[in-house]
Amino acid sequence: AVVSTQSTGFWGATDSKSKEAFPIERFWDGRVRAYLEERYDAGKNIFDMDFSMKLKERAALLDSREYATWRKSGVGFEVRDGVYDTPNRTLCSGIIKMIGGSKRLARGYWGDITCSPYLSHGIYSPLKSMYEVRNRINVRTSSEVAEHNLMCLIHQINTGKKYNKPPKPDRFSFAGGEKKEEGATLEEVIEEEEEEEEEEKNEEEVVEKIENLNVGTNRRKKTPLMELSEPKSNVSVKFLPLGTTELLPEKENLIKSFDLIYFSSSQVSYFTPKITALLKDDANLMIENVKYVVPLQKEHESAYLPKIKELATNAKCELLGSNDLMNNNFHLSFHRVN
Repeated sequence: AVVSTQSTGFWGATDSKSKEAFPIERFWDGRVRAYLEERYDAGKNIFDMDFSMKLKERAALLDSREYATWRKSGVGFEVRDGVYDTPNRTLCSGIIKMIGGSKRLARGYWGDITCSPYLSHGIYSPLKSMYEVRNRINVRTSSEVAEHNLMCLIHQINTGKKYNKPPKPDRFSFAGGEKKEEGATLEEVIEEEEEEEEEEKNEEEVVEKIENLNVGTNRRKKTPLMELSEPKSNVSVKFLPLGTTELLPEKENLIKSFDLIYFSSSQVSYFTPKITALLKDDANLMIENVKYVVPLQKEHESAYLPKIKELATNAKCELLGSNDLMNNNFHLSFHRVN
C-alpha cells in the first residue's frame, strides 16, 4: 500500500510518531515502483540514463550521483552530518482514489519523483567559481549551490543589498572521486576569525541603527532583521480554493488588476482571453518551461512551444525573448498586446 487515509493526529504527531503518521520512505518507494514497474530492479541505470539524456547538458551544475541518490531515496539535501529519517510532513498531500470500491481521500506523497528539487536554486549561479570542474567532476554539488543561493536571497531580504561573496572552499572535495579532508593553514584560520569578527561588528551596527530609529514622537521598538528590507512593499498572500481560476474573470473589480500571472506547464489550458483580461496594460504572464521535465518525450517537447504560441495569439499576447525552448530557462514570458 502506498496511501494512507488516516488524518487523526497527523499534524500534531511528535517527531517520534511522525514516521507512523507519514511513512515517507514507504510512500516514496511505492511511487518509484509504480513509475518504473518492471524496470524497478534496474532503477540505478534508469536514473543515470534520465540524467544523461535529459539533464546533463541542460543543468551543468547538477551532479549525477546526487541526482541518483534523490531518485532512489527522496533525500535531496544533506547539508550536515546526521541521519535524515524524520519525514517532512509539509510534503504530504491528498488525492481522491478508488479504495475498496468507493472514492476516498488518500493522503500520501504525490509530488515530483523525476525532475529533482535542485532545479529551483541548485543549477545556476552568477559566480564563475561555482562552475569549477576537476577531473571532469563538478567541485560544487547542487546542494552547495542551492545553499549559497538561498543565503544570498535571505541576505538581500534582510539588508536590501545583494550578496555576491563566493562561499569558502569546501575542505571535503568530491572532485577526485573521494572525500579528502585538507587541514586548514594558520593563515586561513586567522582570516576566518577576522571575517567572523567583522560580521559580528556589522550586525551590532545594524541593530544599533534600528534601535535609534524614531517614527514621529514614538520611539520604535526593536525590529527583527527580517524587517529591514528596503523599500518595503505591502504584500499579502491569499490561498484560494480549487476551481477559483475559472471564476476570477467573472469579478469585474479584478479586470486589469493583476501585475503578473504565472501558470505551471500543466495549467496552460487557462491561457485564454478571459484570463489575460485580468492583466494590467503593462503586466506580463509567465508559463513554466518544460526544459527540465524528465518524463516528457521529445515530440511532446517540440510541440509545446507552438501550442503555447497559438494560445498566446488567441489571448492577444506576444512572446518575450527567444523562440527556442532551450534558450529560456525556467519560464516563458508573454506581454499583453493592447
